[in-house]
Amino acid sequence: MELCIFSKHFQSMKAEQLGETFAELGVKGVDLTVRGGGHVEPSKVKEDLGRFKDTLAEYGVKVSMLTTSIIDIKQPESVEIIKAAGKAGVKYIKLGYWLYKGFGHYREQEKEIKKALKEMEPVLRDNGVKAGFHSHSGNFMGLNANYVLRLIEDTDPEVHGVYYDTGHNTVEGSVSGWVMDLDLVSDRLFMVALKNIAWFFCGDSLIPTSGKYADGYRNGWECRVVPLANGFTDTPAFVKLLNKISFKGPLSFHSEYQGTFSWSDLTDKEVVEQTRRDIAFFKSLKI
Repeated sequence: MELCIFSKHFQSMKAEQLGETFAELGVKGVDLTVRGGGHVEPSKVKEDLGRFKDTLAEYGVKVSMLTTSIIDIKQPESVEIIKAAGKAGVKYIKLGYWLYKGFGHYREQEKEIKKALKEMEPVLRDNGVKAGFHSHSGNFMGLNANYVLRLIEDTDPEVHGVYYDTGHNTVEGSVSGWVMDLDLVSDRLFMVALKNIAWFFCGDSLIPTSGKYADGYRNGWECRVVPLANGFTDTPAFVKLLNKISFKGPLSFHSEYQGTFSWSDLTDKEVVEQTRRDIAFFKSLKI
């Protein structure tokens, strides 16, 4: 597997500092945000992605994958992002999100998403790029890997696959669901997002989700990201299963340790140090 770090949580860093920091952390790959407000703006991807890649390379760091907001090939810049990825030798991109519209709409949305995925296939194939559909808990289509597979099962397995998120999958399948999900999607697994989660009883101090997320809270309980060695996600067991299926794709460390979705709102420097501890814990599992 190819280790990388999600650049979203180091958004204040420019390419030089990102390369220097990740190299010092011992992870030579970046999961780079190419979306509005990201490290590379979609409107500038044709010019900026190559430059960003070259700067990172000066520190021995590569772009392992791109995180995008693509949900329709007809969106502005969708084709340009995929072409730029192919030109830069980046083989994997993460797609954007489709929000669940509510009870009674699932099958209609499923048809729309499958159609959109099919329409992406020629551009992905022509540029040698694979698209991962992220398993995101809550009010999202594809809330766990099983639901992602349902959405992509009729697509070309060479270009559409599962982007399995350990934290989000634990939210939706915390006892055995996460294992069965991984078993079910193992032959369509492209990428992995690594994080851990735990439930906290916060009473009236609830996350202000405004209905966007269904997993924000339940009667005073909140789901928050915690250090990789803690929480409800069984990371050691998960890593053993990845080794069992000989997973070779990008594995992205998600250091979501700032804001209301984290167990603690860390400073930028503290995020780097917690990421260092996460990486050390992961490597101690004898990958």
